[in-house]
Amino acid sequence: MRKRQAFILPLAVLLCFLMLLIAFVLQDQSRRQLRFASLQVRAEQAANAADAGLALALQQLSSNPAYMGTSAAQPLAEGPETYSISILQAGAGMPDGQTVPSGCLFVLASGSSLGNARARSGALVKVGSSGSKGLPGIYGASVRLSGGSFIDSYNSAKGPYLVGNKNGTILTNATAAGSVVLEGASQVYGPISIGPKGSLDPNSSGGTTMNSAYTVWRDWSTSYGSSSLQSTPKDMPAVKLPAAVGKTSVSMGWGSNNLAPGSYDQVSIGNAGTLTLKPGVYVMNSFSIGGGANIQVSGEGPVQIYVAKSFSLNNGAVVSKSSVSASLLQINMAEGSSYDQQGGTQLTGIVYGPAATLRLSNGSTVFGSMSGSSVRLQGASWVHYDESLSEFSLGGSSTSGGSSSVTVLFRQRW
Repeated sequence: MRKRQAFILPLAVLLCFLMLLIAFVLQDQSRRQLRFASLQVRAEQAANAADAGLALALQQLSSNPAYMGTSAAQPLAEGPETYSISILQAGAGMPDGQTVPSGCLFVLASGSSLGNARARSGALVKVGSSGSKGLPGIYGASVRLSGGSFIDSYNSAKGPYLVGNKNGTILTNATAAGSVVLEGASQVYGPISIGPKGSLDPNSSGGTTMNSAYTVWRDWSTSYGSSSLQSTPKDMPAVKLPAAVGKTSVSMGWGSNNLAPGSYDQVSIGNAGTLTLKPGVYVMNSFSIGGGANIQVSGEGPVQIYVAKSFSLNNGAVVSKSSVSASLLQINMAEGSSYDQQGGTQLTGIVYGPAATLRLSNGSTVFGSMSGSSVRLQGASWVHYDESLSEFSLGGSSTSGGSSSVTVLFRQRW
């Protein structure tokens, strides 16, 4: 009997140990399965956040073709999932090693969840404008040329400016008397179009119409090609900043300088410094250029500069080459901002701010187009209108006021 008890007791202990071991193994397997299921859920949450971010980005691009993406992770609903958006321009490398084709954008959305779970979702897209088309030489609710200022035209698609053509257009939606004023030997080598219910001057040269009921006032020393009424007012979408201005200020001087696309506070360059701008979107409070500075646009552009407060160009500075298309440089002025160019300076580009004040003075020149609420040319200043801008899409790359069509060429998920 004692021998039997001696045998049974160790066997019972062994069985208990085996049962505990089995229970431990089963519990560990359950923990592993639960952990694996949790990781799968978190991975799916991260993937869903990436997909949601991509959908939101495509929606943003449809209303604002200049949308830049997000600079920081954004919470999805109440969280804990977050997403971030990067907009890769033509020529940039995509995650699969390919290059973003010309005329396309690659939208890359990154999603994350708890436990450092991450996923990415991307789409190659084409963004087409369905907004209004065409820029005149000068547009403004109020336009004044004085002190021997001029506007003529050329077409950059046919070559650099040599001798001015007579298509230097001025356009206004205004109808009030004196909305356009020409004085002091200023000349308009081209037509003037006014609001649909404006008052036309029957003659475009000779005599004076100052202080008359006509929408265009001119003194005896000025002339313009012709005048006409618009059938409908020109749609000039307002400028909306595609991102908030940054907190970083940049000051540049002598030597070669570079400025990456992004958001800034104040940017300045002078002392005969040179600056190369790569294609992309730049957002800033102010941009000051002076002291013989030279700024050039690299690549096929466009360079899109959004200014919240002020843009100034002084003291012989040159911005972009007059031999290239003005559409490669687009300066977008926000509502209430001011553009001031003086001191024998030269700029090739589009200055667009239908709710901004623009001034050109002291022998300064613009090759391209100027659009503002108030536009002033003073002191023998010139606007050489680039006729190729008659096909420029206002609702496309320059502003966010028009709608656009977003065509998804393919999508990827990682």
